[in-house]
Amino acid sequence: MNIFIFNNLNLDNGVLIIDGSIKKINVHELDSADDILFVLPNELLNFIEFKHDLKNNQNIHASILNSISTLHEDNENLTVLNTSNKYHFFTTNNEKIEKVKNVFRKFNAKISITSDLLFFKEVFNQNCSHANSVYLVESDEAVKLSEKSFKLLDDTNEVKNISDSDLKKVKDISTTIYQLNTFSISSIFNLQNSLRPAVAILIIIVSVYITALFNINSNYSQVEKMGTTLESIYSDIYPAENITNIYEQIELKLDYLNNEEVTKLSKTINLLKGLSESLYILEVNYSETRFQIKCLFKNDAEESIFVNQQNRLNYDLEIVDSKITQLGKITTISYEL
Repeated sequence: MNIFIFNNLNLDNGVLIIDGSIKKINVHELDSADDILFVLPNELLNFIEFKHDLKNNQNIHASILNSISTLHEDNENLTVLNTSNKYHFFTTNNEKIEKVKNVFRKFNAKISITSDLLFFKEVFNQNCSHANSVYLVESDEAVKLSEKSFKLLDDTNEVKNISDSDLKKVKDISTTIYQLNTFSISSIFNLQNSLRPAVAILIIIVSVYITALFNINSNYSQVEKMGTTLESIYSDIYPAENITNIYEQIELKLDYLNNEEVTKLSKTINLLKGLSESLYILEVNYSETRFQIKCLFKNDAEESIFVNQQNRLNYDLEIVDSKITQLGKITTISYEL
């Protein structure tokens, strides 16, 4: 797995370790997040090691939050994140996790992340320093300090300075991660990806709202509100186009659309909307004849129940691929449109 280590709290720049080389890069220059472990500052993703014999996930989280000092910043808004290690957790809050999601949203996938404190603890397993920060991991509780704070300690332990050469040697590592899901339905049809998806989402949105408009005959305020919503959606899809008469411009766009394609795309988006309410979707692919999703099930039984339910609803589908992972059973399902 390749590694990207952020070097600031803005989460814009960092170093990418790949194939035994290291280079400074802006995260927005990455085309894909596949096979990359993103190492975030511990200030955003606070590492906590919690040994326990608890079975209930809610009790575990409650115990962790209870163990944190009441002096902790924004303690009431803290949330606990499970990782791939049953005794390792991250704490964060909504503002911080939303900031992290915004950085990775363009990838529209599951992102492997960890904190720099946990990363240096697991990879180097000794007190070390890197990029003006010191990581004390040989104590009872691993902590991250600034170099200035570290120098104020009465008893300073020996610290290894981690150089670029040390980082280049890091490969085939087994580290604790949290899987951040940045998938969103709205980004499936992204204007930057292709013209067809942009037109597709316009068709679907416009058809929904045009239908609604025909049903509104007497309430002027509702019509006015609908027009405002249409303008907002239209502007998001075509930001460079000036809006003079939203209904006339929509009709001009609709003149270029094929009725059969509208039907298929409408069916696809409605199906996807329904599936997203009950499934944990990892990936979506769309073509003119088929609609394919990759989703996560807890086990074989959950997968079987879902497939039988879809068959009862008369959906024409087939399982393309299915494999067992540490996260659960990942299955690729193809629907015929």
